[in-house]
Amino acid sequence: MELIVQKIVECVLRAHDLFYPVRKLLVACSGGTDSLALLDALDILHAAGGAQLICAHYEHGIRGADSLADARFVEAFCAMRGIPFVLEAGDVPAYARTHKCSLETAARICRYDFLYRVCDERKCDAIVLAHHADDLAETVLMRILRGTGPAGLAAMRERDGLYLRPLLTVMRAEVEAYAVKRGLMPRHDATNDAMDARRNRIRHELLPELARTYNPAVRDALTRLSALAAEEDDLLAELAEDAYTHALCVGGLSIPALRALHPALQRRVLRIFWMWETGAAQDFSYLHEERMRALLAVEGTARIEMQGGWYAAARCGVLSLLRPAQESVQNKEIRLSFTCEYVIINFQGIQFEFRRLSRMTADDWVRMARREAVYADCAQLPPLVLRTRRAGDYMRLPIGRKKLKEILIDDKVPRERRDSIPLIALADTQEIFWIAGGRRSCLAEVAESSRDIMKIECMKETTTE
Repeated sequence: MELIVQKIVECVLRAHDLFYPVRKLLVACSGGTDSLALLDALDILHAAGGAQLICAHYEHGIRGADSLADARFVEAFCAMRGIPFVLEAGDVPAYARTHKCSLETAARICRYDFLYRVCDERKCDAIVLAHHADDLAETVLMRILRGTGPAGLAAMRERDGLYLRPLLTVMRAEVEAYAVKRGLMPRHDATNDAMDARRNRIRHELLPELARTYNPAVRDALTRLSALAAEEDDLLAELAEDAYTHALCVGGLSIPALRALHPALQRRVLRIFWMWETGAAQDFSYLHEERMRALLAVEGTARIEMQGGWYAAARCGVLSLLRPAQESVQNKEIRLSFTCEYVIINFQGIQFEFRRLSRMTADDWVRMARREAVYADCAQLPPLVLRTRRAGDYMRLPIGRKKLKEILIDDKVPRERRDSIPLIALADTQEIFWIAGGRRSCLAEVAESSRDIMKIECMKETTTE
């Protein structure tokens, strides 16, 4: 059993190109059986030429002295093994009260936020989690009871972005046997026994009853269902991304293009649209999908209220997602003319100045490097407009075409600012020429031979009392 668990972990690391010493893994460890066994196996593999390890522990403040003891235990375990250790303490109960969510949900949010930050700061290649096959079966069953769709059945993936789950094919009993064989003395979290949590009731009551009464191999059946659903979900996700790209138009999604899709693809495209526009994929339920699908049958103009202060509108053959407070900003557009020098004052609190130059000075090169101004060869410059972002916006970079939202995420622009950033875009398209104060596209770049240069400078508007 000891060899099997280590071998499975090694195979998963090699399959995802993460076994080598140049790789760095952030291992989440609570001190419980599963995460301690995983950390132990990874440490053995590290000694055999595997990846570097950093252990991360989040002390959630739920169990008082016991939580503190868990943190000290994991820290001592890492010190004994020479594993770098990162600890953060939080107040999950306070977070749950403030955000009006369960302790379980609050703990998950705070823990994953901590892991993501540490992974980014320490430049790790993956965040390694100790979810195993029983966890997967419980998650699938919990989602079935909640009323999930095919994508929800996919539940956990072995590799999901930054997250890696090497034990996902290993049963809980096998992990526990490994811990005993290795002489590990894990901590016990009493909250895992509390029957007021839905997952614990599924783990301790429902799944055992299903195994006794209906199917002894119910856990295998649920994990197999999840694997099959994941394969089909991957295929549908690719088809939906293509359909979403073809449906994009100025102001939102083309209703005729959406009508031509199968209902299953319609729902997925609408979910992608919601995620890109609001950044909140988890808040989009079946009810919201059907509300938006109802708009596709409307002739003329209609709108429906959505959650989070958003509404969906159908008008002129376009489906849009807007907030009432943002509607005037989203629709505002100023056509730019380069026939003379002029200034546009106070577009989203930014002052823009336009000048025609015959050459760039040393000061111009400095301002361009600081992203205070952008310079373009007028001979290659198409008609431009000044506006804020819209669905489908993208930019042509030296590495190729990239979605505007991905650029804003990469540049760590806060989500609440993304809808208000002034953009200079190609007229009547979703192509962005310049993000004010940020990146520019590779369009109309100034060359040594350029003799008619447009300088566009932006600065925050100042006021005097």
